[in-house]
Amino acid sequence: MVTGWQPANATEQALLAAAEADDRQAFLSELAAAALLLPVSPAAAAGREPAGWPTAQHDGVTHVMVYTSPAAIAAGLPGQSVSYRVSGLIDLAVDWPDDDWVLAVDAGLPIGVRLVADELRTLAAPAVEAERPVREAIVQQDPDALMSALLRAELVLPLRPDGPATRDLSDPEFPWWSVPDEQGRLSLPVFTSEARLRQALGDHDLVAVSSLQLAEHWPDLSWQLLLNPETPVAAALPGEAVLTLREWLGELRAVVTEAAEQEQRRRGTAAYAEPSTVGVPVPRPASETVTEDGPDPEVPLRLQLVIPHRYLTSYLDDGYDRAAGLVHAWHGPGRDTPARLYRRLGLLGGGSPFEELDEWVAVLRWAPGEATPEEWGRGQPRMESLVVPDDTELRCLHQDGRDELLARFDAAARRWSPA
Repeated sequence: MVTGWQPANATEQALLAAAEADDRQAFLSELAAAALLLPVSPAAAAGREPAGWPTAQHDGVTHVMVYTSPAAIAAGLPGQSVSYRVSGLIDLAVDWPDDDWVLAVDAGLPIGVRLVADELRTLAAPAVEAERPVREAIVQQDPDALMSALLRAELVLPLRPDGPATRDLSDPEFPWWSVPDEQGRLSLPVFTSEARLRQALGDHDLVAVSSLQLAEHWPDLSWQLLLNPETPVAAALPGEAVLTLREWLGELRAVVTEAAEQEQRRRGTAAYAEPSTVGVPVPRPASETVTEDGPDPEVPLRLQLVIPHRYLTSYLDDGYDRAAGLVHAWHGPGRDTPARLYRRLGLLGGGSPFEELDEWVAVLRWAPGEATPEEWGRGQPRMESLVVPDDTELRCLHQDGRDELLARFDAAARRWSPA
């Protein structure tokens, strides 16, 4: 054990505090968000040779050696080079080379910890899953999929050092932090998580915003958006791409406004039960709690779209046949409640019409047809505006797990028939 060591940054301070409090959960949570330094040779640091995995043998087991600061490398490897590349736990988990290897973080220091491959993947799993849409879109070089992923993402902006204290994007004094590229064009660094920001910039003042907030207040369309720069999931988007996000938002608002106007003119010609009062709640036993993350492979593909509560009567009473929002794959019977659906689609947050404690929420659900774009049924939800297909079901998902059919759409008559 190295003696005389002191934390060199906020991450190490938090790790030490958690270790001294014997709070393993807090320790691992901090580690999951940390920037990790992998020692490399001077030649690799200069780009003259590949940067391999820094390994050492202990008790016949290969350990990958990583550290949380240059000072930690110097303390753990005295007299050796402190050249390094920066990674994150998520990248180590995705690229881990051998299930028999062990990850050694800050070996020899009071905050040292070892993780086997399964522990590493379990710890990184939430971040891996959250980042999957962005990673897949970048790998596939699919700008539409990337825009769709960003539409649902919470983003992190680094703030200009010594800038004004405001954190309001609409404030003219907001401390936007822009950087020039080789041609002198300004770019705005944007990150998909605090961990990604730490990986690129270390400890840095930041603010978390929704993609829609960023699109509405984008400072200059001549600026590029640099997504996760200096990380393996980096991309550059022109300012016009941000304008596309803004236009999608405008289209959604137009549809919602039209629905609101129709609600004011609703005729009330059919009688429907209030969804929150239909049937008797049937709580599910703990043994039947569903934990699957993906659609049930045993049921046919159905597409789904969530409706804000106040527009339900526009469909039922006025025959409204338009919809806009995140088209996504239905996960199957018993797999969703309002809260689970909101969290998966990223529908919670400031300005959202949905709340985690909602007793029920209405959804449109339909079978894909020949004219349905194939990508709608694959991968992540996509922001779309559409005409409701014939035979679409209007259903109500309840907090207690009930999935209730309210009405079915007859496109020829342009009306919803009560169930």
